[in-house]
Amino acid sequence: MLNGIDPVLVFQFKNILDDSAFAEFVGDLPLVSKIPTLADESPIPIYLSQDLTGLVIDSEDKNVDIETSVETTTKGSDTQLSQKGINSSVTVNLLANKNAIGIKLLSSLIDKLYNRVTSKEYSLSYLNGATTIFRGKLQSYQVNQVAESTKLSIQLIISIGEKAPKTVNGVPNIQKIDGLEGIT
Repeated sequence: MLNGIDPVLVFQFKNILDDSAFAEFVGDLPLVSKIPTLADESPIPIYLSQDLTGLVIDSEDKNVDIETSVETTTKGSDTQLSQKGINSSVTVNLLANKNAIGIKLLSSLIDKLYNRVTSKEYSLSYLNGATTIFRGKLQSYQVNQVAESTKLSIQLIISIGEKAPKTVNGVPNIQKIDGLEGIT
């Protein structure tokens, strides 16, 4: 819970403003460039609460994968250590009744998100105590229903994705700080 509030999943959509939509904002001012502009829509929170939405968290996992590579030198002296973030993700397993308002809302927002995957005009945030992820991307969404039952199990995976270290001419920027080496 976040400050006594139920766990929350926040959808944030963006729109690319075309010339006509942008003209509504600037009026008759002349435009200098034709660079596409993104505008945030209002965030849409879905509280994961049995009482409010009928969605209940069954389990959740946070996973951070880091690739570490060590390069030895020909003289056998100091090795060079480099790391790269592979993935940071949160997996949320939910339970719901197929008639719950929350599952209908969640499914319709996932459909809206699906149309914006290629343009990356969306982000997802999940907040539940220490298990948080901000401005992530949907990695997977799955809903399962057992025959002759109204119970649904939902799996949602939100990921930040690969993060490479900063490089200078394709080589990791390694600096020594007080005798320690680190990639910046």
